Amino acid sequence: MENWTHILLLTISTLFPITNPFGNAGIFLSLTADQDEAAKRKQALRAAVYMFVILEAFLLGGSYILSFFGLSLGGIRIAGGILIAKYGFDQLQPRRETTHTDEEHAEAKKMKDISFSPLAMPLLAGPGAIASVIGIFSTVTPTMQSYAVVSIGILTTCLICWIVLRESELLMGFLGINGANALTKIMGFLLLCIGVQLAVSGILQVFK
Repeated sequence: MENWTHILLLTISTLFPITNPFGNAGIFLSLTADQDEAAKRKQALRAAVYMFVILEAFLLGGSYILSFFGLSLGGIRIAGGILIAKYGFDQLQPRRETTHTDEEHAEAKKMKDISFSPLAMPLLAGPGAIASVIGIFSTVTPTMQSYAVVSIGILTTCLICWIVLRESELLMGFLGINGANALTKIMGFLLLCIGVQLAVSGILQVFK
């Protein structure tokens, strides 16, 4: 019997730090500085929808990807754990160039619609989030119930990201740069622990 509450909380607790909405709020404000409030809210909503579609697509296709490339569950857990741990380590030492280079920022500033790129991908639903979804689903029995629970976790994370981006100006005014960086580091540490645990479980499975 699967522990559905555990799977739901694991999905949210893994995806939320790796999507890092508080850290990306500052980038969002910078990229939409010349837009009015209504336009910013539309961008935030579209980004959350795109994020959900991207992660759901990889959740649905994850098992087919594994079978097509002949990847074992243990192997994907190790690889996913290492990638998640790397994202966590990067957040402990936040630098914008690790997620959004100056060249990407300059290109995005010229775009009228940033909701899909670079906001939804790669900032919110990047390689780390995709690896997390596949890695989490590899730890449960593949049933309709487990798929639904992980999907609810993805949807919940997308809603949180939407709210944070939608109210990014208010939140950044309250937290400030130092506050946002502090939250990013806390989430990075949690992400590092989750990544290490996922990699360890993969190693144990491989040796069994």
